[in-house]
Amino acid sequence: MKNRIKELREQRGLTQEQLGELVGASRQAINAIETEKFEPSIWLAYDISKVFECAIEEVFLFDVSLRKSRADSSRQEVKSGNKISSL
Repeated sequence: MKNRIKELREQRGLTQEQLGELVGASRQAINAIETEKFEPSIWLAYDISKVFECAIEEVFLFDVSLRKSRADSSRQEVKSGNKISSL
């Protein structure tokens, strides 16, 4: 998922390690989120947005993401009739 973490972090003079300490995550986790290799939990995304004093939508750019969300994939399966019923 596209995000503005690096931009916002650098504006505030924070390292990845410092941001990680503020939100209870490792430097490696912050790096993976910044480089779009990992999508944070909603709770971590919320905590990151609070550090930057921004709305979550200002940090994480949902409309720009090239990856389809699980919800979008599920909607397509239902429309095409390929949805496997749950037990």
